[in-house]
Amino acid sequence: MHNFNVDHKYKFQTRIGNWFEEWELDETKKKDYLKNRQNGQLASIVKDQKTNFSLRLASLTYPKDEYIHFGFHIMLQNLKTQGFLSIDIQERLKINEEAYNVTTAPTAQSTVRSVFVVVPYNKEPNYFGDDILHYGQHFRILANPRISNNKTFYLHSLPQTPTRCAKISRKQEVCAIESDVFNTVWKLEHSDPKIRFEMEGQPIRIDDVVLVKHSFTQHWLASDDIVYQNDFGREREVFVHSYQCLNKTQNLIAEKEGRTTIDIPLRNQEPQNLWKFVIATKQSQQFDESVMDDNRNVKNLMIRVKQQITGKGSYGLRGLAKGFFEMDQNNNGVVEYDDFKWGLRNFGLNLSEDETKMIFQTFDKNNNGKIEFNEFLDAFRLQMSDKRLYFVQRAYASIEQRAGKVTLDTMGRTINVKEHPDVLKGYKTERQVFQEFVSHWNKAQPDRVIQFQEFGEFYQDVSSAIEQDETFEAILKKSWNL
Repeated sequence: MHNFNVDHKYKFQTRIGNWFEEWELDETKKKDYLKNRQNGQLASIVKDQKTNFSLRLASLTYPKDEYIHFGFHIMLQNLKTQGFLSIDIQERLKINEEAYNVTTAPTAQSTVRSVFVVVPYNKEPNYFGDDILHYGQHFRILANPRISNNKTFYLHSLPQTPTRCAKISRKQEVCAIESDVFNTVWKLEHSDPKIRFEMEGQPIRIDDVVLVKHSFTQHWLASDDIVYQNDFGREREVFVHSYQCLNKTQNLIAEKEGRTTIDIPLRNQEPQNLWKFVIATKQSQQFDESVMDDNRNVKNLMIRVKQQITGKGSYGLRGLAKGFFEMDQNNNGVVEYDDFKWGLRNFGLNLSEDETKMIFQTFDKNNNGKIEFNEFLDAFRLQMSDKRLYFVQRAYASIEQRAGKVTLDTMGRTINVKEHPDVLKGYKTERQVFQEFVSHWNKAQPDRVIQFQEFGEFYQDVSSAIEQDETFEAILKKSWNL
């Protein structure tokens, strides 16, 4: 008589002679899962590691003159999408060569995935005899070597076919590929068609708006408001396609094939084809990238954290401090590990669990699982010079003289955002500058009197993120009408 109450019943899927095959398979899968999790080889863990590594800060070149040189580490911003050319190392194309998708990402921070290197095309002679990039000169756009364990990936395109084209728009595909072929060669053209031919052979200035032409197909690099969803969020698709004003012409077929016609110089291109270079605007944005990946000691790790904080702008350190103050429910200036970890993550610092623990244990001198967050922040704070302190004192006295007392309300009514350097340069709007300033104070008590010590600590955090005295002084002078 059969016993139907046993743990492992016979099923029709089971092979004859092996009554425990499904159970054995489940046990094997469980063991493999636990082993991969312990070794950090789970697909989800590997995916998070690649994402975090792609978002690490990368160095930009701080220029010594007004021209683009070979070897420059740059970012390319599209004028239509306002996004920055970026590689998605998560999305490998289904082709024989190792290649990855390219998009324009909204972040303005220089990361491993969005910084490229301008390199010469060495298979033809350099007729200009210098290391400056010129209009019409062949060159390559090299991905940051850190994104792929020092492999060589170039920006690549090839003629459109039914099987090789952009995923959404179906236009000419663009990717980053590990291949030394002519399809990875590009050249730059001036954006103004009236002087485009005259500019051939001229050196390219840093602030020039340019067209990036694919040398093989003779069409321009482009990006449009076509949403491309990936692991980094909603980005925009990149492809090669020439957007030109639709003037009447008898040469449309020739132009589609990439041949130069008499009408091309008279036709303007659309913003989808316009790009501009982004390089370092201050010395601190150029640094030794090897430090960013060396996690063997806390010193290098803290340098990396400082670079990420500085990359958040002049209010970066102040924003991190405000996050910790809001977590401090007991008002004792102490946070535990979980609060510390989530405070860093919410601020946008890309650190692994082990890296976060290493930093926490360095400041946990009593080994009680708690640290004073001000001690951690002091590691990034710099003492203000007497000259900077003088302008901070003048700003406080100016507000007090005009409004009677210094509160968030009186500062909001007194501050002059129209003359702020970021507004004058077009980096931010007046509203953005005002909201950014106000957001780093306690808005719950707008009438609370702010003493000079608190006012000075605020600008000490701002000063720590600004290298040049002239920039810091300009912010105070323009903001408070000194």
